[in-house]
Amino acid sequence: MLVSGGICLTHVPNAEGLYGMRVRYGDFTHETAFTPKSASQVFRTIGFRKIEAYEDKPVIHGAKSILRRVLWDTLTLYDRLLLLAETGSGGAILSQNFLVCATK
Repeated sequence: MLVSGGICLTHVPNAEGLYGMRVRYGDFTHETAFTPKSASQVFRTIGFRKIEAYEDKPVIHGAKSILRRVLWDTLTLYDRLLLLAETGSGGAILSQNFLVCATK
């Protein structure tokens, strides 16, 4: 049992990601993919109060990863703008997976 104020970190397949289903169906053990909203619903149901979701962007640790990060930020801009135009809200998480930080 997690004490009050405890934090649960979870890395899950992103059903809303550009290639999220690649992860969902790319591993036999993955039975469910989540969206930030559905992950929040699950955590709230089991007593967590503060739930935050973070995009799993390429982490910069060298020259090649800097290029990957620049490409990610540049090439996902169109999809972010398209979602903003359709939904009126920003902050889309487009990576194949995302991190959930839930506080009890």
